[in-house]
Amino acid sequence: MAEVKTNERMKENQEVTKEVQKAQDNYVDERVKKITQEAVEAINLVVKVIDLLDKKEKDKAIEEIANILGKLEVLIARDPNLQLVPVDVKEQVVDFPGTIDDVEAAKSEIVVLIKSGEVQVARDIMLNLASELDIYVTALPIGTYPVVLKAIIPLIEQEKFEEAKKLLVEALETLVIEKIVIPLPILRAERAIIRAHELANKENPNKDELKELLAYAKEQLKLAEALGYGKVEINYKDIYEEIEKLEKILEGDESTKDIFATLKEKLSAIMAGFNKPKAPTKMPKAENKESK
Repeated sequence: MAEVKTNERMKENQEVTKEVQKAQDNYVDERVKKITQEAVEAINLVVKVIDLLDKKEKDKAIEEIANILGKLEVLIARDPNLQLVPVDVKEQVVDFPGTIDDVEAAKSEIVVLIKSGEVQVARDIMLNLASELDIYVTALPIGTYPVVLKAIIPLIEQEKFEEAKKLLVEALETLVIEKIVIPLPILRAERAIIRAHELANKENPNKDELKELLAYAKEQLKLAEALGYGKVEINYKDIYEEIEKLEKILEGDESTKDIFATLKEKLSAIMAGFNKPKAPTKMPKAENKESK
């Protein structure tokens, strides 16, 4: 099969487009389902307690703190090993519209700009070099809140309202934001192969359609690599070997039954690796050089 041209963005199959959107929604819904109502109510009650402290309503503030502790105890009783409890989920899609050649041109321009000291201009370009669904999960650190709340009660009883409020505000600031990055090119490749797998197992499958889906998946993987979502030798070597095998099968007269099964599994495994919170990027630091 002829190599996919990098300067022409292949059109996505209509069915694949639907499945990609459905998969994006599912990734978000999966996180939303993990939101615990008790944790959400606990956060809302903390805000209410701050308001009560402003009004110097001591007894009501202590009563609400008892309510919060009760809700947190329910969560801990359900899972003693629980550390973070989701309370909010937001999503954002960034989808670079260009081709692989456009990506490479942008990366070259970024290098030139950084070398010439135009860091902010390079940053603006860099921010667009992404094709991903970003899911931001705000989570309550379950170990922090009960300790802080219990420490606040004596302060309220002593009517040290400002000190108590300060501790509560600090507790709110300990909410953790986790980021899950789902690369859209890999998701599109996966959904294209899932579609190909379905069609290949039908009676008298259209091999040209299967070739198109395979070519589209291959192009999307190349785009994923260009955008930095993995490396060929580390993440995609087995994938490309499987694609080459399928390309040969589709050129021959062999049965297409289950020929996409292995590739489908490999792509699903890659996607599963992305479906978890991304570790924060560590900023490089200059080495300390001892003066001679």
